[in-house]
Amino acid sequence: MSVDSKKIRICALVLDPYDTSPGQRFRIEQWEPYLNEKGIEIDYFPFTDENLRKILYQPGQFGGKIFGMLKAFARRIRDVFRAGEYDAVFLYRAASMFGPALLERYLKIRGIPVIYDFDDSIYLVNTSDANKKFGWLKFVGKTADICAMSSAVTVGNSHLADFASKHSENVFIVPTSIDTEIYPEVEKKPRADGKTVIGWTGSSTSQYHLEAFEPVLQSLVDRRGGDIIIKVISNREPVGFKIPYVWSAWSPETEVAEIAEIDIGIMPTPDDEWARGKCALKALQYMSLGIPAICTDMGANRDVIEQGVNGYLAMSPESWIEAFEKLIDDRELRLEMGRAARKTVVERYSMRKCAELFEEVVRKVV
Repeated sequence: MSVDSKKIRICALVLDPYDTSPGQRFRIEQWEPYLNEKGIEIDYFPFTDENLRKILYQPGQFGGKIFGMLKAFARRIRDVFRAGEYDAVFLYRAASMFGPALLERYLKIRGIPVIYDFDDSIYLVNTSDANKKFGWLKFVGKTADICAMSSAVTVGNSHLADFASKHSENVFIVPTSIDTEIYPEVEKKPRADGKTVIGWTGSSTSQYHLEAFEPVLQSLVDRRGGDIIIKVISNREPVGFKIPYVWSAWSPETEVAEIAEIDIGIMPTPDDEWARGKCALKALQYMSLGIPAICTDMGANRDVIEQGVNGYLAMSPESWIEAFEKLIDDRELRLEMGRAARKTVVERYSMRKCAELFEEVVRKVV
């Protein structure tokens, strides 16, 4: 039987339960239907559980967090022991949320092929405010060790590939993708009140980027307050926002419908090493729905956005305001850019396109 026709079983060691983490959904879970068609089956083994996730990013509750982490580590040891039943391991970010790469080293010793995947600059210290005192437990230096131990490394963009290539000879760029059927192009009809909705979507771990961007939004509100609505879609409300905004609680069931209400999507990020490693997921979500995006002029955003064609890149407050006003004032320009944005996603960042790239990596490893 040829390798291409052989059924391949993948043990996916991921961090969170199925369909709860944007990174996992867009990096592996989304590709599953295509991979199943190609004879590649995936079983998921999360590190956290629902109880741990409820408290993990909340302030305090240190006793509960420590107990939950120890339980999670015990489960993970069991998962790693079972990995030998599979043809390969898909490892998302790390086997454990804390500690050195001991479990990964065990997989290496057993000779189990490992495909190591990450979509952020996880080789840098970046800890939520709720868990700052535990940041040292992440052992961020283990990212390089895991790259060296793995059979292949898949990353979301060229910036991450530059890091991984220093530690592995088998590095593949597989962009974070969008299922263009789940995220269809939407018909953008004018609102009855004539206002333009400027929106941001994301999780609590990246929402501080939006909160730091509030002065620019405040300037826009001062200029155009009667013309716009600021919409935030996330798993917690913004902290300290003084501008008027509408907040919608994020859920996988309502995510697409909520984003579809946006006329202009934004992805502001600081110009630092962590942000340069981020994939342009937010932009791709907007763009797949036919919504033009304005993004910080850096990193993977430059790969996705063609200036003035499918969106805008901006750095200074003045350039952000200029891009906002062009799109607010010209609905036809928004629609034209939205169509170009959708075309970009379909041609370069669709689920099927990126799943094909990942399938090639799996077959090389197995």
